[in-house]
Amino acid sequence: MIKANYFDHRQSLMQSICLDLQQDIVNVIFDGKHYPVKKNKLQVAEPFEHAPCILNFADGSHCEIHDKADQQTLLDYLDYQPSRVQRWQRQWKWALVAIIAMAAMLLAAREWGMPWLADNIAARLPGRYEQALGAEVMKLLDNSVLNRSRLSDQRIAQAKAAIERVMPEHGRIPIRLEVRDAPEIGVNAFALPGGTIVVTDAMIRMLSTNKDKGLSAEGAEELAGVLAHEIGHVEGNHGMRRLVRDAMVAVIAGSLFSDFSSVVSLASAGVVNMEFSREMETEADDYAIQRMQQAGMSPARLADALEQMEKLHKREAEHDSSTKRITKYMSSHPATEDRVARFRAAAK
Repeated sequence: MIKANYFDHRQSLMQSICLDLQQDIVNVIFDGKHYPVKKNKLQVAEPFEHAPCILNFADGSHCEIHDKADQQTLLDYLDYQPSRVQRWQRQWKWALVAIIAMAAMLLAAREWGMPWLADNIAARLPGRYEQALGAEVMKLLDNSVLNRSRLSDQRIAQAKAAIERVMPEHGRIPIRLEVRDAPEIGVNAFALPGGTIVVTDAMIRMLSTNKDKGLSAEGAEELAGVLAHEIGHVEGNHGMRRLVRDAMVAVIAGSLFSDFSSVVSLASAGVVNMEFSREMETEADDYAIQRMQQAGMSPARLADALEQMEKLHKREAEHDSSTKRITKYMSSHPATEDRVARFRAAAK
C-alpha cells in the first residue's frame, strides 16, 4: 500500500489517498472506497532527486508520492526505464561533458551567431520603425536626464554649422542635431536610432574659447570631428544593431520583443552609455577621419578633443569620486591613447 497526495485537475484541493498495486489494476482508495484504474492508463513523470514522484491519471488529475521506498516500488511496478539523458545525469563525467558542450554552444552563439543574426534583422527593419523608436527614446530622455539647452542661440547655431560640415551628401537616413543641457551626463555626444544626434551643453562649453565667446575655429573643427564620429554610428546602423542584440538577450532571458514600450525602455536605458563593439567604434572612427579630410579639416582636431575629454575625465575622478558627472563619453568608448595616435597618424 502506497500513501499519496491526490490533486483533482478541476481544483487545487489536496486529498490523501492510498494506492493498492494489483497485477493489472491499481486501486485508488479514498474514504474507504476503491476506485480501480487500469495499469496501462497510468503514466509516471520523469523523477527528480529530492522531489515527489508524480503519477498522472488519464483524466488529467495526478498524485504525488513522497516516500522514497514507495517511489521505487511504484517505478518497479510500472517497469519505468530512465531515459538516456537521465542515465547521463547520474554519471558525473557525462554531466560535466554536457555542461561544457552547452557552455561552448552558448558562447559561440553569443560571439558569432547572435551578432550575425542581429545585424541581419537590424538591416531589414523598416526605416520608419527606426525613426519611430528614435523619436520615442528622445521623448523619454527629454523627460528624464535631458533639459532644454542653456547655451546662447549663437553657440547652438555654431554647433549646427559644425555638423553641416561633416554631414554625408547621401546619407542612409536624415540626420538632425539636438543640443541639450544634461548635468547628470556631463560632456557627451551620442546617436539615437532614427538619425538624431544629441550633444550636451557641457561638450560645447568644453570646446569653447571662454564663457563669453562662442566656438573658436579650432573648437568648431574639434566639435565637427566628435559629431562626425557619431554620424559614423548612424551611417553604420550601429544603434539598431546593438539594440537588436540587446533585445535578443532579453528575449532569451524571458522578455518579449513584441512589446514596443519595452523596446523603448531598453533603448533609452542603454543609449547614453551604449558600448559599441570594437569593430563598430573603428568603423565610426574611420568615417570621422574620411569626412574630416573631405571637408578640409585635419583628423588631429578630433585627437585634440579626445585629449581634452580625457583630462576632464581624470580631473573629475580625482576631485569627486562619487559624482555622476564623470565624463560618460570617455567611459563608453575605447582607449583614448590608441584613438588619439590613430587620428594623428591620419593627419600626417
